Amino acid sequence: MSLGKGHRSPWSWIWAAFGLALVIRTGVRDSGVITDHLEFGRRVLLGLDLYAPFLDGDKPLHAPYPPSFGILTAPFALLPERLARVLWGFVQVGCLWVVALRLRDIARRYAAHLLPKLQYLYVFAAVLGARYILRDTHGGGGNLINLALVLTAFQWAQRGWNVRSGLILGLSLATKPVAVLVLPLLWLLGHRRAPGIALFAAAGYLGISLALLRQGMTPFLTWFDGTVRYVGMNDLFSEPPGGFPPFTWMNQCLRCCVARYLGEVPPELAEEVPGFVSGLGLGATTAAWVSRGLSAMLMAATFTLIWRARRVRAAIPWSIAAILALSLLLSPISWKAHHVALLPAFFLLGTKALMGCRGAWTVAGAYLVFCVLGEEVVGKEFKNIQQSYYFTTAGTLAILGVCLWQVHHPQILPTVSKRR
Repeated sequence: MSLGKGHRSPWSWIWAAFGLALVIRTGVRDSGVITDHLEFGRRVLLGLDLYAPFLDGDKPLHAPYPPSFGILTAPFALLPERLARVLWGFVQVGCLWVVALRLRDIARRYAAHLLPKLQYLYVFAAVLGARYILRDTHGGGGNLINLALVLTAFQWAQRGWNVRSGLILGLSLATKPVAVLVLPLLWLLGHRRAPGIALFAAAGYLGISLALLRQGMTPFLTWFDGTVRYVGMNDLFSEPPGGFPPFTWMNQCLRCCVARYLGEVPPELAEEVPGFVSGLGLGATTAAWVSRGLSAMLMAATFTLIWRARRVRAAIPWSIAAILALSLLLSPISWKAHHVALLPAFFLLGTKALMGCRGAWTVAGAYLVFCVLGEEVVGKEFKNIQQSYYFTTAGTLAILGVCLWQVHHPQILPTVSKRR
């Protein structure tokens, strides 16, 4: 199936070359998180201690990942590592293709008059998401896989395929539960069966992984206990429990941003950034509660606006884009690769830009300068500034704001198609 007008379009060759380059980058690399993925799957298959240390001394293997993540990675663990890396690369690119198809369906349903410019919308979204696509595919993070599952589940729910939607969304939740906010979104939009099926499916996938491990509930309880304690941390600069990742400037979630600006950054972290400007120096507990308050307000505002616009068809695509952006902000861990979740928002922003909206071009231009350009272009020092001043977090907040504005003002969206 072509993403454009036909299989002979030059765009087909351009995208195929781009995908092949991504696969090669994944296949030739000898490190990255995919190494942990393969080990995780191997331990599930062999019934080994899932969170025992691996590679980095006493650091547990994949502590933030639930046991059911192994369902996704176990098939690759059966292969020689190089072949597994190449195959994983093809799966990532295949999921990027699925994401493109889901975005095309959005254009067909809500902006059919822009279909002749579909390839330019893809380019628009790919440019704004380039840094994240490259990071995710290079390291083998699997976030594109998760995005493809979520968008497919959302589309199937809209078509009334609740069982299919729940099964595939359950797989997403079981492997990486970052899409948990999609459950109340589906419920608000009237798809009441799919969220329940998704929860049962996720429990089933977890049960399969625990059955393979043959260690009872211990692996799940280990992960769950570590997750609860990690999420409940007040001092983010202290050593986290359960072998979870310590504070790093790469984590662009909202709570890390608040801790940086309101709390007191340790000297060793401040020294990593040229000309570092300290925050307010408030106590860790104060900063933590401010972060929780902001998170609660963002969640309440997002779901309130979606609830009010739930019957307005033109607001639906912006709603799922808003939820994906909100999930990045509220997640306790948001690496740059996780931000491929913004691709639907970038695509929708492109629809506004191609209609001549100056505001959309302004947002896109600012995002490109402050968030997209990486170390290879701006140098290591500016990259450290990008991370330590949380430009990516600010960019996600801006994108969320754009999405919520469009949810609240659906009448200024591109003309919707009558096609259903």
